[in-house]
Amino acid sequence: MADQNKRRRAVEDVMRAVMTGEIGSIANLFYPGAVFLQRSNAGVIDAPWFERMEGEFHLAGEEQTTAFLQELLKRASYMSYEIRGLVCEDDEAASRCDWSRRDENTGTIVTGTTMYWFGFSSDDRIKSLETVGAIHSVLPRRKVSERTAS
Repeated sequence: MADQNKRRRAVEDVMRAVMTGEIGSIANLFYPGAVFLQRSNAGVIDAPWFERMEGEFHLAGEEQTTAFLQELLKRASYMSYEIRGLVCEDDEAASRCDWSRRDENTGTIVTGTTMYWFGFSSDDRIKSLETVGAIHSVLPRRKVSERTAS
């Protein structure tokens, strides 16, 4: 029988790791052969500052999952985030997170929301994770000359 509390903790741990950039031991929460599907509304022109790994990734085991998550986490660092709810029912869970981040190269601030959908195996490990990120606003860094002219 499914342990909903264990599944809820797994979702919270994964989301916290993604938002803080601290992987910890979350790789063992994924089932061997887990599928990670990530998409966003960032266009090709946005890629230099958004730098997300998009697509479908099949994770063969804990070692590959750790390597994938490490690469994912070094591409995204957030200034702030807020988990806006978590629903866990049967073999699925869903959550939403609002976030803001600063591009380290340009100083641009980006705000957005990411939706997360989790699927679980019978042993309460994550067998699928789908994310859809939506960018709400892009605030370019103002140049010193623009600030002093105002």
